[in-house]
Amino acid sequence: MFDLLGFEEYLMKEERSDNTISCYLRDVKSFLAWHEKEVREITPFTLLNYKKFLNRKERTIITSNRKLASVNAFCRYLYDARIIDEAYMVKLTKNRDKSEYKGVPEPELRQIREAVLESKNKLHICIIEVLLGTGIRVSELAELTLKDIHLDEDYLRIIGKGTVNRTMPLNHAAKAAIEAYLPERKEAKSDRLLIGQRGALGRGAIYLILKQYGELENVKATPHMLRHSLAYNLIKNGTPMTTIQQILGHESILTTNLYCQTTEQDKAEALANIKW
Repeated sequence: MFDLLGFEEYLMKEERSDNTISCYLRDVKSFLAWHEKEVREITPFTLLNYKKFLNRKERTIITSNRKLASVNAFCRYLYDARIIDEAYMVKLTKNRDKSEYKGVPEPELRQIREAVLESKNKLHICIIEVLLGTGIRVSELAELTLKDIHLDEDYLRIIGKGTVNRTMPLNHAAKAAIEAYLPERKEAKSDRLLIGQRGALGRGAIYLILKQYGELENVKATPHMLRHSLAYNLIKNGTPMTTIQQILGHESILTTNLYCQTTEQDKAEALANIKW
């Protein structure tokens, strides 16, 4: 049996709770017993077959997904430790509940962001960093003008739905992306921030740029999904719902609730942490 001490230390460095670590170790031991081969022989097909096995064996989606989440974490560890060539992941089984998470899963989101950063395209980097750093609507992003950018005071002025204005603080990544893009911004009659080959970018052009990187990484991603991802990240980090409401520019906090659905993995980890 593969020595899981390194994996345990990896989880501790990620500041996982004792219960989560115990649960992950137990689940991975079960996976390795099922695998019956060297860990170096794990492939995407291995994970897909294990998913099928769990879906037949387990009574609930939550239990199956908890075990898959554990195996995904194990594969990330194996990749970081250079034991396998890729950080293989298997998608969790979809829960058909209408309240399911509508953002981009974090590993896939990191893939897309890294692809954009590696492109060295300052316009594209500006787009994704502002989307991820502010949760701005794609229509609001397209309509930003140079006068709306206040880099000296680290904020944007956004004209939202119903011409309701709000200010949005800029985090370091978003501010740095704008600062890097502005010297390369193409000359145009328009005072819009985002200028492409044919002039100011509309919401459709922004959507297509993001889609291009999504297809490159085989991940579905839209500006609206990134908005959901930010809301999820904020709620996971304990941000008050009223603050998230203001960031997203919602009139009603009930609308904000729709953006803050948790994932199946969150549910699985929460249940794993229960003590009796």
